[in-house]
Amino acid sequence: MNRNQTRRAPRAHPPRNPPLESHRRMPYARGSWSTTIIAWVLIVYLVVPLGYFSGDMINNGLKEMAGPNTLFRAVKLGLLAVSTLIILWRARLAWFEFRSVNPFYIAFLVLAPLSALWSVDPTATINRCMSVVAITSAGLAFTLIGWNRTRFQDVLRPLLTALLVGSLIFGMFYPQYAIEIGEGTLKNSWRGLASQKNQFGMLSSFGFLLWLHAWLSSEKKWWTAFPGVVLSFVCLVLSRSSTSLYATILAMFFMLLLMATPSNLRRYMPYIVSSFATLVVVYALAVLNIIPGTHTLLEPFIALSGKDFTFSNRAIIWDIIKEHIQHAPLLGSGYGAYWTGPVPTSASYVFLGRMYFYPTESHNGYLEIVNDLGFAGLICLMGYLAFWVSQSLQLMKLQRSQGALFLALFFQQAITNLSESTWLAINSAFAIGVATLATFSLSRSLLEQRLRQPGAAGVRR
Repeated sequence: MNRNQTRRAPRAHPPRNPPLESHRRMPYARGSWSTTIIAWVLIVYLVVPLGYFSGDMINNGLKEMAGPNTLFRAVKLGLLAVSTLIILWRARLAWFEFRSVNPFYIAFLVLAPLSALWSVDPTATINRCMSVVAITSAGLAFTLIGWNRTRFQDVLRPLLTALLVGSLIFGMFYPQYAIEIGEGTLKNSWRGLASQKNQFGMLSSFGFLLWLHAWLSSEKKWWTAFPGVVLSFVCLVLSRSSTSLYATILAMFFMLLLMATPSNLRRYMPYIVSSFATLVVVYALAVLNIIPGTHTLLEPFIALSGKDFTFSNRAIIWDIIKEHIQHAPLLGSGYGAYWTGPVPTSASYVFLGRMYFYPTESHNGYLEIVNDLGFAGLICLMGYLAFWVSQSLQLMKLQRSQGALFLALFFQQAITNLSESTWLAINSAFAIGVATLATFSLSRSLLEQRLRQPGAAGVRR
């Protein structure tokens, strides 16, 4: 054996920016607590009425819409300021992620503020857009520090659980604020720490799906996940929100289908997912009667479910909204400019004269977008939903459980919006907050795969 053969091989030095380096070793992983706090403050800010913090506990949430709130603005501006600082600090990564985010969400961010030019209430539109900017900044900042594969659910799940537990405790000690006093579906329905029962139902629905996903994906042991599932379901039942209950059950079965499908059938999952998504969209268009004759395609499903097209006899609300849409069908009446409160200056004041109550929303997310941003906004929304499904299917090829989670959340929201207004609607800010976090988390997960390629390692610096 010669000297060259016995000589020890030189030690291989790792690349300057190793593309496969663990997120825990990344420089930007330090300080991940800051974006965790941002996400938690954002959700609490969107869920819990500020009257609970100021001591002015308001039994009727409409009073909060009547005028500005100093604490409300302070929290919003604080979120915007801190998120902006993080985005500037991680400007290079933020730019790459913003380029990969759902393009139709970006289109919405452009169309919404532009609508102030033709809005029936420009001031309301600008105020709503400022809220969207704060939510968007928080969503982007959340994904820039300490990112890992399960960060979305790891951050949201404990907070939603705390809010649900807090709601039960709040209901036991202060039932006059946590439980609705009304007639029909409102009677004895819980709203917990949320502003009303439907929002509490949605909070419970998100908690249920996140805990179920933790169980199915083995992120949590069953004895940890099972109490979370039970807690969320109990709160869901207490809310008496039939829409949230139906959406949760359907999303649950869909998640089971995605995560328990035998390997030999997984090649067909994109077609199954696309078919379900198309069915939901067709149902939405049929409910709105946008495409004449489509309602005949859905009669078998209506017969099986025992429901009519109005779900809760909301046809009167929809008819009034449709009448208003006729004034500006292409571009709408301005983002967030319609539901500004039961005051004579509001375009929605007509409901008090025709229905003798104020519904606060269109009770259909697709119709709400058309009312605010016209059919241009509806096209934007349809593109946003299609791109969400497309990105989720891409992620499923790389991280099956994560892709299944985002698809389940998509279907939960898509079904919810057949009877409630949550798609990009600031009046249902909790839903837009979670959807925004999910939108940026989805794009960040896909971007992470590209950043792990050797040629993209320098982006992390």
